[in-house]
Amino acid sequence: MWRFVIPLLFLSCAAAQPTIDPSEYQARRRAAMEKVPDGMIALHSASGLKHWDESGFHQDASFYAFTGLANAQGAILVLDGTEGKSWLFVMRRPGKFGVDLKGPDAVFVDPGSEAEAALKIDHVVSWDEFVSFVDSRRKSNPKLVLYLDSAGQTGGMSGDVSNPQGIAAIANPHMLWRDAIHQRWNDLETKDAFPILDEVRWVKSAAELVLLRKAAAITAEGFWAGARAIAPGKTQRQVEGEVIRTCLNAGSNGASLWPWVRSGPFTMPSMLFEPFADYRNMDRTMRAGDVVRLDLGCDFGMYKGDFGRTLPVSGSFDAGQREVMDLLNGAYLAGLEAIKPGATPDHVHQAFASYVEAHQNELRTSMAREAAAGALKARMQPLHGLGVDMAEGTPKVFREGNVVCYEPALVAGNQAYFVEDTILITTTGHEILNPALPYSPGDIEREMAKRGP
Repeated sequence: MWRFVIPLLFLSCAAAQPTIDPSEYQARRRAAMEKVPDGMIALHSASGLKHWDESGFHQDASFYAFTGLANAQGAILVLDGTEGKSWLFVMRRPGKFGVDLKGPDAVFVDPGSEAEAALKIDHVVSWDEFVSFVDSRRKSNPKLVLYLDSAGQTGGMSGDVSNPQGIAAIANPHMLWRDAIHQRWNDLETKDAFPILDEVRWVKSAAELVLLRKAAAITAEGFWAGARAIAPGKTQRQVEGEVIRTCLNAGSNGASLWPWVRSGPFTMPSMLFEPFADYRNMDRTMRAGDVVRLDLGCDFGMYKGDFGRTLPVSGSFDAGQREVMDLLNGAYLAGLEAIKPGATPDHVHQAFASYVEAHQNELRTSMAREAAAGALKARMQPLHGLGVDMAEGTPKVFREGNVVCYEPALVAGNQAYFVEDTILITTTGHEILNPALPYSPGDIEREMAKRGP
């Protein structure tokens, strides 16, 4: 048994942090089940220990979002939409490993009524019963559909093509889970659960916002540490280290994303994801005249931070860079004004483009004119949800409680200029969730000088 009483559920061996009541996870499970009356959603926890080079164990985002179990391994959550019941299938505790972690920090959950009451899950049973459970459900409902999470962008980036055609994947745990299901039940219809789970997670609760605000506040400290470390002759990796050190000292649980410190030509959109496949993370020595994309996020209580700015390596922008920045900020703030309940991402993109189009004839430098022309030909305006995953989907229509990151970019002179905030949709409009950061080139220069080494 778990050997704890219900009031102690939220105590952890780590430093105390704000927590989310189990009833919230229960409500999410019910909302998801209502969307799958024809079948069941099956979510697998992460398996195995953290890698040597990781800051901590990384739980599967959807499994965590619907259970609150940050460390659980050997567990399968089933949301049975046909009967409106939730099931947690758990592995038998192997020896003494993990016995010191209890409640929501437990590595292995013991089946039975105590766990059911604490987690507000209808049934917590041995995972040895999972196969017979699915068999019995299929027998009573031959048209049963099993929904499996693809994890969206995060899932795709974990190895969606990891073997030649005809051989099962070896890298992506979500694909491995799907292939294992098909191997056992080759005639069972499966569908992607990600859009359903993502929609349930779009609207953040008051408890989630507390965690997101704290993550944003810590991330801001990391941002200014990174800004102070930027200088000609420094490497990008040195800046990354300052960001991580400061975030951990400020109370972060680890990086939401490893800091994107991209300088000079490495700021270009075509280069942004190259470091994800490079051992050195595309390290580069920064030079005077470069701009730097400082894009970062620090975790707090499983929730993510994510925002950043474009900074000059030398501490000041030249005339062309300054005008590009002014154009970017004007268009960005126009797009920001379009973020409100009832609006769509297209409204944001249109507002951005309309601003650029309206001001392109006023531009004086060739660099700014190049940026404007590029912006009107190709949109580079990523907008994504944020919560327990860095790449939650983008709501089709904004609603109060959505949290999104808006990060458009302009390209000129073989460098890209970007700006990003974390944004909460409110009743009447929006709120910048992260602490205020400067937008204008002059304000950025003054803040960099003020916070210099």
